[in-house]
Amino acid sequence: MTFSPRAAHSTASSAVNQTAPAAPTVKKEIKGDPVVAKIGRAKEFRRSDVLKVIKTLPPQLTQGVSEDRLFAMCLDQLISAYLMVEQAKKAGMDKTKDFTDRIENMKNDLLARMFLMKEVAPKAENESALKARYTKYLVEFKKMKETQVFHIMLSSEDDAKAVIARLDKGEDFGKVAKDKSLAPSKEKDGEEGYIAIDILPSPIKEKLAALKKGEYTKEALKTDNGYHVFKLGDSRDTSPQKFEEIKDGLKQMIVQEEIMKLIDRLVKQFNVVRFNEDGSPITESSKAVAAPSAPAVAPSAVPGT
Repeated sequence: MTFSPRAAHSTASSAVNQTAPAAPTVKKEIKGDPVVAKIGRAKEFRRSDVLKVIKTLPPQLTQGVSEDRLFAMCLDQLISAYLMVEQAKKAGMDKTKDFTDRIENMKNDLLARMFLMKEVAPKAENESALKARYTKYLVEFKKMKETQVFHIMLSSEDDAKAVIARLDKGEDFGKVAKDKSLAPSKEKDGEEGYIAIDILPSPIKEKLAALKKGEYTKEALKTDNGYHVFKLGDSRDTSPQKFEEIKDGLKQMIVQEEIMKLIDRLVKQFNVVRFNEDGSPITESSKAVAAPSAPAVAPSAVPGT
């Protein structure tokens, strides 16, 4: 009888996460692969079984936990998971339709992901394809003007008027932001960074477009989040990002494109015919609604994306 350590992963993770750091101990050398637990005559767990579970745990969950403590907890979880599985089998739960349906869905999902990894992953890692995609990005890149935006957020109109009155008297915007703003940017004198004003939603766009460098809004802008006072700083033209800066994004783009190409090819290969929800034929006017807008398997199924 075999037993996969994956069943114990989530509970082991939880247990480790709640454990206080233990003092380091000297680890004695262990030879071979000794039995570390027996369950009647039916099952034995060996040291290697526990080590497999430990390897699946994220580093942040094992940090500060002694090896002995970690080993003991993961062994406990292996035993607990095995006992629960055996009890579930005795109850016939592995024979239920719900269980077999879930297993079938898991198998299909795994097969689809394995197929994607085989067909798509190598293309996303191809350096020539990535460089070609980056060249296309450079050709299509359009410069935009970005402006340094400073911001003070307040909870009431009266507070906003009081802040504007202080600014009218010549107080430094950054000082007032630190003193009164409710936005996280208060720690940076109210600076929100460089923003492309042209792509902002109305009415923020209109408010900022009317300002010149060094000017601030004389009337606060009211939104669902409160009242806002803005000031403009320097402006600059945007520039293309370097290859390494957007390499991961380029991989995502390639993966998306390759998945859609793959699905289109398979749809034609298997002569797929879609119908409306009521079973009626799809007309030209309903094609846009009926056609899928995203791949059946997410790009996250492919490693490194």
